Amino acid sequence: MDTQPQSGPPDPTSPGRLSVWRLAVLAGLLVAAAAVGGVAYWHWQRPSQRFARALAALDAKRWDEVKRELAGLERAPDYEPQQHFLRGALLVHAGKPRRALEELAHTVHDPELRVPTLVRSGEAFYRIGDLRRAIHVLSQAVEADAGAVDAHRWLASAYYDLGLVDAAAAHLIRVAELDPADPRPHRLMGLIQKDFEKYAPAVESYRESLRRSANQPDGEEILLELAECQIKLREHDAALETLAEAPPSADRWVAEAECHYGEGRSDEAKRLLEQALEQSPVNLRGLMLLATILLEERNAAGAVELLTRAVIGYPKEYAARFKLAQAYRRLGDAKHADEHAAVARELDQLREEFAKLHKKANLEPNNADVRCRLGQLARQLDRPDLARVWFRSALQIDPRHEEARRSLRGGGAGGFRVRGTRRMEADGQGRLRPFPQRGLRPGAHVG
Repeated sequence: MDTQPQSGPPDPTSPGRLSVWRLAVLAGLLVAAAAVGGVAYWHWQRPSQRFARALAALDAKRWDEVKRELAGLERAPDYEPQQHFLRGALLVHAGKPRRALEELAHTVHDPELRVPTLVRSGEAFYRIGDLRRAIHVLSQAVEADAGAVDAHRWLASAYYDLGLVDAAAAHLIRVAELDPADPRPHRLMGLIQKDFEKYAPAVESYRESLRRSANQPDGEEILLELAECQIKLREHDAALETLAEAPPSADRWVAEAECHYGEGRSDEAKRLLEQALEQSPVNLRGLMLLATILLEERNAAGAVELLTRAVIGYPKEYAARFKLAQAYRRLGDAKHADEHAAVARELDQLREEFAKLHKKANLEPNNADVRCRLGQLARQLDRPDLARVWFRSALQIDPRHEEARRSLRGGGAGGFRVRGTRRMEADGQGRLRPFPQRGLRPGAHVG
């Protein structure tokens, strides 16, 4: 009996039809994926996205990424201002600030790029050494955006390098507020307070800096400066706790010796000082303190030997000359005592004048004569590094200041010989800190 084929819909589960259906679905998915991928790729290549990624890379200082995104933007004619901005930022980083300013001049009037352009231009002027113009440009940036933290950083550095510490401190405070993780503002505030003998506020500033970052590049120097302030406040136990966190060094041992001496433990102080001077024979503070102990022990001859080493290493150090005169007088050598006492008086007069003019310079930001005189005094005190800072500061205010210009030129061979010692300290009266260019600048380290 023959059977007739049944009418009705085909069976979708039959092997042949199932394969066809699967192929159709797969093809649809591939088409959809291609469409989505194309949209994603188009989105990734959009100029706006490229520029956003370039800005993020710029903030993170990933310079190769900035260059890569800039290369992609060069095919977008509508993004010419953004191209100029990125080129300018890269040129600043490459150490070509004058060429950077040429690029940034194209974007300073762009509403979206004005503030970052002003900040980068301020950095460029700073790196050229034109601090006054850097301040002018950066001030416009913070007027337009009070939260422009890098503008405040560069302003603090520029004011600090000009010796205008009050203005620098105002911007340091603002940086600390805007960036709670940055340890550098409080580190520099501590240094300023320490130099002006405001030891209690300096202690708090140093502690806040260390609280923000315990592993700073110059952490050892911060600990030593903090301990020095604590010693000045006679907080010897606290200073010893601070010094215990610093790595072993001659400076640490001398500071520990000062703590023990301050608490009447002269034997322990002598042990530490001998250890320090074995490692660093011309450590000024070590020589001075050990000589002081020897004088108390009526060993004037030993004190003379130590202080003579100090005077040879630091011929313009007032405290060493003054104490050497005392030691010679104890020996009954009036001739040498009078000679060193006369030199000490001359140095003390220079230091007193320097301290007064230092304060005056801070109060009179446009006084080039004061800064020129500070440079001359620094040179007389055998501080060529400090002299250069003040002569240049005078020329920032008055580029035609002939005396400053002549003094700076006259500091060539022999005139501006840089001492090889780590630092020349005064004895607490009118410190001779040069307001060096410390790393408050964005991306730099303090020190």
